[in-house]
Order: sequence, then C-alpha cells, then structure tokens
Amino acid sequence: MAITVNNTTANQRITIIFDADINKDNENDGPRFGTGNTESDILIDNKAYYNIRSHTEIDANVHALQWNATTNTGELEYIDNRDNESLSSFPQWASNVVIRCEAQDAWHSSYDANIAEQFTAWQAVNPGVDEENFIANTSQAMATADSVRINYLSTHGITY
Repeated sequence: MAITVNNTTANQRITIIFDADINKDNENDGPRFGTGNTESDILIDNKAYYNIRSHTEIDANVHALQWNATTNTGELEYIDNRDNESLSSFPQWASNVVIRCEAQDAWHSSYDANIAEQFTAWQAVNPGVDEENFIANTSQAMATADSVRINYLSTHGITY
C-alpha cells in the first residue's frame, strides 16, 4: 500500500519532525517557544527535506508525525510525557507540509534551470571556456525560484 498526498506518493513512510533544533537562540525554534517561523525536517520514504516552513499548521505540543504508508496509519508524538496519539487519516496540516516539500522541489528545479540557462548564454558569448570560469548570477536564479515556489503554494491555497 502507499499514500498519495497531492503529487507525492510515499510507499513506506512520511515523518515530519517539528523543532528538531530546540536552540532558544534560533529564530526558527517554532511553536514550542512561540517565536519565528516553525520549520520542520521531513522524510518521505528516503528523501529528506530540511527546514521546510510549517508555521501555521501545528499545535505547539506536537513534536512529530510518523506516518506508515504501508498501513496508512500514523502517530502524533508530543513534547510532553503524554502517550502518542494514533491516527487513521492523514491530517490536512501534514498535507500542507508535503505540498511545501513539493514547492521546494519546484524551487530547486527552477534554480537549476535558470543557472543552466545563464551558463548556455554565457558559453554562446565565450565559446571554448569551461564551466569553472562561469560565475552564475545566483541572485537572479534565487528570485526566479522564489517566485516559482510562491506560485506553487498559492495554487494550492497555502502560504510560504
């Protein structure tokens, strides 16, 4: 069995860990301390996503979601000593986090494509010069990729 969330299929697991870094000086230490933008580390099967924003979806007492895609069941783990909560349906807030992972993939694809486009244009002007001498305009690539991510999330009705 598997679970498909938006455009992502997990065959084994989805793990979302909130506040993986509980350093109180970190501006992104999240709902536990009521500061910054909560960021999560996510594992979808064997692909890891680090520091994905997930600031609007989660109760301050939740530490992690462990979802078993083979049984389509899960557990919420809490920061205090209460028992884990069993889940039989994938929560909407977790779906939003997966969509943010997809948006991050779209960001990387856009960034890489923009850098490759710049390199191709540069080589047309400087034939025979190798890639080591190419300096990419990363600001342009990042701005383009940021727009792609924001548009992806907007299409799904959530924010960055």
